[in-house]
Amino acid sequence: MKKVKITAALLLATLSLASCADSKEFVIDGKLTTVEPYGWFDLEEKNDSIHYEVCTGNVVLSIIFSETIIAPILITGTQIFEPIKKNK
Repeated sequence: MKKVKITAALLLATLSLASCADSKEFVIDGKLTTVEPYGWFDLEEKNDSIHYEVCTGNVVLSIIFSETIIAPILITGTQIFEPIKKNK
């Protein structure tokens, strides 16, 4: 049981470092604002003045780790949409 917990902890730590969605800085209302990626856990984090795209790297990671059940939920739940550019 101890090995399972250690393996799960290492997997989660690796996934948190392996995510491909990056935060970006944009000038919004005259202020420099850092916009973070969001997922279905935190839909309220979406900034309506920013265009987002699905991060394909995180989708691939979710498919690879689909047997773990927890990894895809964490990846898609927190970082599936990546900020790309400011809407016009």
